[in-house]
Amino acid sequence: MTEKIQLKTTDDNSSTLYSPAFKEHYHSTHGAISESQHVFIHSGLAQLTKDELNILEVGFGTGLNALLSLKFSKEIKQKLYYSGIKQTEKILNQ
Repeated sequence: MTEKIQLKTTDDNSSTLYSPAFKEHYHSTHGAISESQHVFIHSGLAQLTKDELNILEVGFGTGLNALLSLKFSKEIKQKLYYSGIKQTEKILNQ
């Protein structure tokens, strides 16, 4: 029997998902928003100075990076084209 994905609260009071099947969290347990802001926004998007930007995110996950990217692009008035490929989880019974 496959266990359902669980919603967990991280140290910065943001949420992440937990997969009991893989014993893995989708984001850092120290803070899902903090992690995405540091890795995806500050170390990624904020380093690019183009008026328009295309992003392909492989492994869309919870959509947190997409949401924060939208917020950031609106703040700096950047046109953003965002595509994401959602991963699905399937357990094979043997």
